[in-house]
Amino acid sequence: MPHMILLRVISRMDLSLGIAIGQSFGQPVTAELMALHGQGYIREHIGRRHGGTPTQLYTITAKGRGALQEQNKKLGPVPTRTTGPSPPLRRETCSGGAIRPFTGRAGAMDALKYPSRVGNRLHYRVEEIEPADRAS
Repeated sequence: MPHMILLRVISRMDLSLGIAIGQSFGQPVTAELMALHGQGYIREHIGRRHGGTPTQLYTITAKGRGALQEQNKKLGPVPTRTTGPSPPLRRETCSGGAIRPFTGRAGAMDALKYPSRVGNRLHYRVEEIEPADRAS
Protein backbone atom coordinates (compact mmCIF):
# COMPACT_ATOMS: atom_id res chain seq x y z
CA MET A 1 0.00 0.00 0.00
CA PRO A 2 1.45 3.40 -0.90
CA HIS A 3 2.42 5.46 2.12
CA MET A 4 0.79 8.62 0.76
CA ILE A 5 -2.65 7.00 0.73
CA LEU A 6 -2.17 5.96 4.35
CA LEU A 7 -0.91 9.43 5.20
CA ARG A 8 -4.04 10.98 3.66
CA VAL A 9 -6.26 8.69 5.74
CA ILE A 10 -4.37 9.61 8.93
CA SER A 11 -4.81 13.31 8.13
CA ARG A 12 -8.59 12.77 7.96
CA MET A 13 -8.76 10.48 11.01
CA ASP A 14 -6.78 12.65 13.41
CA LEU A 15 -5.78 10.99 16.70
CA SER A 16 -6.99 7.55 15.69
CA LEU A 17 -6.06 4.09 16.86
CA GLY A 18 -3.81 2.10 14.57
CA ILE A 19 -6.37 -0.68 14.46
CA ALA A 20 -9.09 1.78 13.35
CA ILE A 21 -6.83 3.04 10.56
CA GLY A 22 -6.19 -0.55 9.50
CA GLN A 23 -9.93 -1.31 9.52
CA SER A 24 -10.51 1.48 7.01
CA PHE A 25 -8.17 -0.41 4.66
CA GLY A 26 -9.38 -3.87 5.58
CA GLN A 27 -5.90 -5.03 6.56
CA PRO A 28 -3.32 -4.41 9.30
CA VAL A 29 -1.10 -1.38 8.70
CA THR A 30 1.28 -1.68 11.65
CA ALA A 31 4.45 -1.87 9.51
CA GLU A 32 3.36 1.09 7.37
CA LEU A 33 2.59 3.17 10.47
CA MET A 34 6.03 2.42 11.89
CA ALA A 35 7.66 3.40 8.58
CA LEU A 36 5.77 6.71 8.43
CA HIS A 37 6.62 7.37 12.08
CA GLY A 38 10.29 6.65 11.39
CA GLN A 39 10.26 9.12 8.47
CA GLY A 40 8.69 11.80 10.68
CA TYR A 41 5.40 12.02 8.76
CA ILE A 42 3.20 10.94 11.67
CA ARG A 43 3.42 11.31 15.44
CA GLU A 44 2.48 8.68 17.98
CA HIS A 45 0.64 9.68 21.16
CA ILE A 46 0.33 7.35 24.10
CA GLY A 47 -3.06 7.65 25.77
CA ARG A 48 -5.06 5.76 28.33
CA ARG A 49 -8.45 4.16 27.90
CA HIS A 50 -11.20 4.33 30.51
CA GLY A 51 -9.96 1.14 32.11
CA GLY A 52 -6.43 2.56 32.36
CA THR A 53 -4.90 0.41 29.62
CA PRO A 54 -2.44 2.27 27.39
CA THR A 55 -3.27 2.92 23.76
CA GLN A 56 -1.42 4.43 20.80
CA LEU A 57 -3.02 7.23 18.80
CA TYR A 58 -1.65 8.55 15.52
CA THR A 59 -1.72 12.05 14.05
CA ILE A 60 -0.04 13.70 11.08
CA THR A 61 2.95 16.04 11.57
CA ALA A 62 3.77 19.29 9.77
CA LYS A 63 6.25 17.34 7.63
CA GLY A 64 3.46 14.91 6.69
CA ARG A 65 1.08 17.75 5.77
CA GLY A 66 3.80 19.28 3.61
CA ALA A 67 4.31 15.97 1.80
CA LEU A 68 0.58 15.73 1.12
CA GLN A 69 0.51 19.29 -0.24
CA GLU A 70 3.44 18.52 -2.55
CA GLN A 71 1.66 15.44 -3.84
CA ASN A 72 -1.52 17.47 -4.45
CA LYS A 73 0.49 20.00 -6.49
CA LYS A 74 1.93 17.19 -8.63
CA LEU A 75 -1.42 15.53 -9.21
CA GLY A 76 -3.31 18.71 -10.01
CA PRO A 77 -6.97 19.28 -9.26
CA VAL A 78 -8.98 16.27 -8.26
CA PRO A 79 -11.73 15.58 -10.81
CA THR A 80 -15.21 15.82 -9.41
CA ARG A 81 -18.02 13.48 -10.26
CA THR A 82 -20.26 14.81 -12.96
CA THR A 83 -23.97 14.66 -12.50
CA GLY A 84 -25.81 12.45 -14.87
CA PRO A 85 -27.97 9.40 -14.95
CA SER A 86 -27.37 6.99 -12.13
CA PRO A 87 -26.91 3.33 -12.88
CA PRO A 88 -30.14 1.36 -12.61
CA LEU A 89 -30.91 -0.17 -9.25
CA ARG A 90 -30.60 -3.90 -8.98
CA ARG A 91 -34.01 -5.26 -8.08
CA GLU A 92 -34.85 -8.67 -6.77
CA THR A 93 -37.76 -10.56 -8.23
CA CYS A 94 -40.52 -11.92 -6.02
CA SER A 95 -41.63 -15.51 -6.52
CA GLY A 96 -44.89 -14.84 -4.65
CA GLY A 97 -44.28 -17.53 -2.04
CA ALA A 98 -45.36 -15.24 0.78
CA ILE A 99 -48.73 -14.43 -0.80
CA ARG A 100 -49.84 -17.92 -1.82
CA PRO A 101 -52.99 -19.30 -0.18
CA PHE A 102 -52.56 -21.21 3.08
CA THR A 103 -51.94 -24.89 2.36
CA GLY A 104 -51.56 -26.22 5.88
CA ARG A 105 -52.96 -29.35 7.45
CA ALA A 106 -56.65 -29.99 6.80
CA GLY A 107 -58.76 -28.65 9.67
CA ALA A 108 -55.92 -26.53 11.13
CA MET A 109 -57.93 -23.30 10.79
CA ASP A 110 -61.28 -24.67 12.00
CA ALA A 111 -60.90 -22.90 15.36
CA LEU A 112 -61.39 -19.56 13.59
CA LYS A 113 -65.02 -20.50 12.89
CA TYR A 114 -65.89 -20.36 16.59
CA PRO A 115 -66.20 -17.17 18.71
CA SER A 116 -63.97 -16.16 21.59
CA ARG A 117 -65.63 -15.48 24.93
CA VAL A 118 -64.65 -12.19 26.61
CA GLY A 119 -66.65 -11.76 29.80
CA ASN A 120 -70.31 -12.24 28.88
CA ARG A 121 -69.78 -11.57 25.17
CA LEU A 122 -68.90 -13.75 22.23
CA HIS A 123 -66.51 -12.18 19.69
CA TYR A 124 -66.67 -13.65 16.18
CA ARG A 125 -63.84 -13.18 13.67
CA VAL A 126 -66.14 -11.18 11.38
CA GLU A 127 -66.35 -8.43 14.05
CA GLU A 128 -69.82 -9.57 15.17
CA ILE A 129 -70.39 -9.27 18.94
CA GLU A 130 -73.41 -10.68 20.76
CA PRO A 131 -74.25 -11.32 24.40
CA ALA A 132 -73.23 -14.78 25.61
CA ASP A 133 -76.62 -15.62 27.14
CA ARG A 134 -78.21 -15.65 23.62
CA ALA A 135 -75.70 -18.14 22.27
CA SER A 136 -75.75 -21.61 23.72
